[in-house]
Amino acid sequence: MTDEIILVKPSSENEDEIRDYRDAFLMEDKKYSYIADRIPGLNLLEEFDEISDWISFCDSVSDKISWYMGVRKADGKVIGFSCFRHRLKYDDDDPEFASHIGYSVRPDERGKGYAKAILRLTLQKAAELGKKKVRLICIDTNTASSQVIKACGGILIDSVYGGESGVTVNRYDIPLKEDTPH
Repeated sequence: MTDEIILVKPSSENEDEIRDYRDAFLMEDKKYSYIADRIPGLNLLEEFDEISDWISFCDSVSDKISWYMGVRKADGKVIGFSCFRHRLKYDDDDPEFASHIGYSVRPDERGKGYAKAILRLTLQKAAELGKKKVRLICIDTNTASSQVIKACGGILIDSVYGGESGVTVNRYDIPLKEDTPH
Protein backbone atom coordinates (compact mmCIF):
# COMPACT_ATOMS: atom_id res chain seq x y z
CA MET A 1 0.00 0.00 0.00
CA THR A 2 2.90 2.39 0.72
CA ASP A 3 3.81 2.40 -2.96
CA GLU A 4 0.31 3.64 -3.85
CA ILE A 5 0.71 6.84 -1.81
CA ILE A 6 3.25 9.65 -2.01
CA LEU A 7 3.77 12.46 0.47
CA VAL A 8 3.61 15.97 -0.96
CA LYS A 9 4.10 19.25 0.86
CA PRO A 10 0.97 21.44 0.83
CA SER A 11 1.23 24.37 -1.55
CA SER A 12 -0.94 27.08 -3.04
CA GLU A 13 -1.57 24.76 -5.98
CA ASN A 14 -3.48 22.46 -3.60
CA GLU A 15 -5.79 24.97 -1.91
CA ASP A 16 -8.97 23.43 -3.36
CA GLU A 17 -7.95 19.90 -2.32
CA ILE A 18 -7.06 21.07 1.20
CA ARG A 19 -10.37 22.91 1.54
CA ASP A 20 -12.26 19.85 0.30
CA TYR A 21 -10.39 17.66 2.78
CA ARG A 22 -11.14 20.04 5.66
CA ASP A 23 -14.81 20.22 4.69
CA ALA A 24 -15.09 16.41 4.67
CA PHE A 25 -14.05 16.43 8.34
CA LEU A 26 -16.24 19.35 9.32
CA MET A 27 -19.30 17.43 8.13
CA GLU A 28 -18.34 14.35 10.18
CA ASP A 29 -19.92 13.83 13.60
CA LYS A 30 -17.19 11.69 15.16
CA LYS A 31 -14.09 13.49 16.42
CA TYR A 32 -10.68 11.87 16.74
CA SER A 33 -8.81 14.71 18.40
CA TYR A 34 -9.09 15.77 22.01
CA ILE A 35 -9.62 19.30 20.69
CA ALA A 36 -13.11 19.12 19.18
CA ASP A 37 -12.56 21.05 15.95
CA ARG A 38 -9.02 19.86 15.23
CA ILE A 39 -8.32 17.59 12.28
CA PRO A 40 -5.40 15.26 13.05
CA GLY A 41 -2.52 15.87 10.67
CA LEU A 42 -3.86 19.34 9.85
CA ASN A 43 -3.23 20.90 13.22
CA LEU A 44 -3.95 24.61 13.32
CA LEU A 45 -5.83 24.72 10.00
CA GLU A 46 -9.01 25.42 11.95
CA GLU A 47 -7.49 28.71 13.12
CA PHE A 48 -7.23 30.12 9.58
CA ASP A 49 -10.11 31.41 7.46
CA GLU A 50 -8.09 31.17 4.26
CA ILE A 51 -6.19 28.09 3.13
CA SER A 52 -3.50 30.34 1.63
CA ASP A 53 -2.87 31.85 5.08
CA TRP A 54 -2.48 28.36 6.57
CA ILE A 55 -0.01 27.41 3.82
CA SER A 56 1.98 30.59 4.53
CA PHE A 57 1.97 29.67 8.22
CA CYS A 58 3.20 26.14 7.39
CA ASP A 59 6.05 27.63 5.38
CA SER A 60 6.95 30.02 8.22
CA VAL A 61 7.40 27.20 10.75
CA SER A 62 8.87 24.58 8.41
CA ASP A 63 11.95 24.36 10.64
CA LYS A 64 9.66 23.14 13.47
CA ILE A 65 6.79 21.30 11.76
CA SER A 66 6.53 19.56 8.39
CA TRP A 67 3.09 18.93 6.90
CA TYR A 68 2.46 16.36 4.18
CA MET A 69 -0.47 15.44 1.99
CA GLY A 70 -0.88 11.73 1.30
CA VAL A 71 -1.71 11.62 -2.41
CA ARG A 72 -2.88 8.48 -4.19
CA LYS A 73 -0.69 7.98 -7.27
CA ALA A 74 -3.43 6.40 -9.37
CA ASP A 75 -5.72 9.44 -9.47
CA GLY A 76 -3.96 12.26 -7.60
CA LYS A 77 -6.61 12.36 -4.88
CA VAL A 78 -5.58 13.69 -1.47
CA ILE A 79 -6.30 10.68 0.76
CA GLY A 80 -4.79 11.91 4.00
CA PHE A 81 -2.53 14.32 5.82
CA SER A 82 0.26 14.05 8.31
CA CYS A 83 2.38 16.45 10.23
CA PHE A 84 5.74 15.83 11.83
CA ARG A 85 6.69 18.02 14.78
CA HIS A 86 10.46 18.09 14.91
CA ARG A 87 10.43 18.44 18.72
CA LEU A 88 7.87 17.31 21.27
CA LYS A 89 7.97 20.69 22.98
CA TYR A 90 6.37 22.34 19.97
CA ASP A 91 2.89 21.03 20.49
CA ASP A 92 -0.23 21.88 22.46
CA ASP A 93 0.00 23.49 25.87
CA ASP A 94 -0.27 20.16 27.70
CA PRO A 95 3.10 18.34 27.44
CA GLU A 96 1.48 15.05 28.43
CA PHE A 97 -0.41 15.19 25.13
CA ALA A 98 2.65 15.95 23.00
CA SER A 99 3.11 13.94 19.83
CA HIS A 100 5.71 14.05 17.06
CA ILE A 101 3.28 12.88 14.40
CA GLY A 102 -0.37 13.48 13.70
CA TYR A 103 -2.20 11.93 10.75
CA SER A 104 -5.65 11.48 9.32
CA VAL A 105 -7.43 9.86 6.38
CA ARG A 106 -10.48 11.21 4.56
CA PRO A 107 -13.64 9.75 6.09
CA ASP A 108 -14.65 8.20 2.74
CA GLU A 109 -11.26 6.46 2.31
CA ARG A 110 -10.85 4.83 5.72
CA GLY A 111 -10.43 1.11 6.22
CA LYS A 112 -8.28 0.67 3.10
CA GLY A 113 -4.81 0.69 4.68
CA TYR A 114 -4.03 4.31 3.80
CA ALA A 115 -3.42 5.37 7.41
CA LYS A 116 -0.62 2.80 7.75
CA ALA A 117 0.88 3.91 4.45
CA ILE A 118 0.81 7.58 5.41
CA LEU A 119 2.23 6.91 8.88
CA ARG A 120 5.01 4.69 7.49
CA LEU A 121 5.98 7.35 4.95
CA THR A 122 5.96 10.02 7.66
CA LEU A 123 8.14 7.80 9.87
CA GLN A 124 10.60 7.63 6.97
CA LYS A 125 10.65 11.45 6.84
CA ALA A 126 11.31 11.56 10.60
CA ALA A 127 14.20 9.11 10.20
CA GLU A 128 15.60 11.17 7.33
CA LEU A 129 15.59 14.18 9.67
CA GLY A 130 17.66 12.22 12.18
CA LYS A 131 15.02 11.06 14.68
CA LYS A 132 15.79 7.81 16.48
CA LYS A 133 12.39 7.55 18.17
CA VAL A 134 9.04 9.32 17.87
CA ARG A 135 6.09 9.67 20.22
CA LEU A 136 2.50 9.36 19.01
CA ILE A 137 -0.74 9.71 20.91
CA CYS A 138 -4.36 8.85 20.22
CA ILE A 139 -7.56 9.01 22.20
CA ASP A 140 -7.99 5.72 24.04
CA THR A 141 -11.33 5.06 22.31
CA ASN A 142 -9.80 5.41 18.83
CA THR A 143 -9.04 1.73 18.34
CA ALA A 144 -8.40 2.14 14.60
CA SER A 145 -5.57 4.60 15.25
CA SER A 146 -4.16 2.41 18.03
CA GLN A 147 -4.04 -0.51 15.59
CA VAL A 148 -2.31 1.60 12.94
CA ILE A 149 0.30 2.85 15.40
CA LYS A 150 1.00 -0.69 16.66
CA ALA A 151 1.21 -2.02 13.09
CA CYS A 152 3.87 0.60 12.39
CA GLY A 153 5.98 -0.45 15.38
CA GLY A 154 4.31 1.52 18.15
CA ILE A 155 4.95 0.41 21.72
CA LEU A 156 2.33 1.48 24.27
CA ILE A 157 4.06 3.51 26.98
CA ASP A 158 1.06 4.48 29.08
CA SER A 159 -2.36 6.11 29.14
CA VAL A 160 -2.78 9.63 30.45
CA TYR A 161 -5.97 11.37 31.53
CA GLY A 162 -6.13 15.06 30.65
CA GLY A 163 -7.87 17.07 33.32
CA GLU A 164 -8.54 20.02 31.00
CA SER A 165 -9.67 17.97 28.02
CA GLY A 166 -11.49 15.27 29.96
CA VAL A 167 -10.13 12.51 27.70
CA THR A 168 -7.60 9.74 28.10
CA VAL A 169 -4.89 9.32 25.50
CA ASN A 170 -2.67 6.36 24.82
CA ARG A 171 0.99 7.29 24.36
CA TYR A 172 3.18 5.21 22.06
CA ASP A 173 6.84 5.32 21.14
CA ILE A 174 8.09 4.09 17.78
CA PRO A 175 11.82 3.42 17.51
CA LEU A 176 13.20 4.35 14.10
CA LYS A 177 15.93 2.49 12.33
CA GLU A 178 18.70 4.40 10.65
CA ASP A 179 18.28 2.13 7.63
CA THR A 180 14.58 2.95 7.22
CA PRO A 181 13.80 2.37 3.54
CA HIS A 182 13.27 5.58 1.58
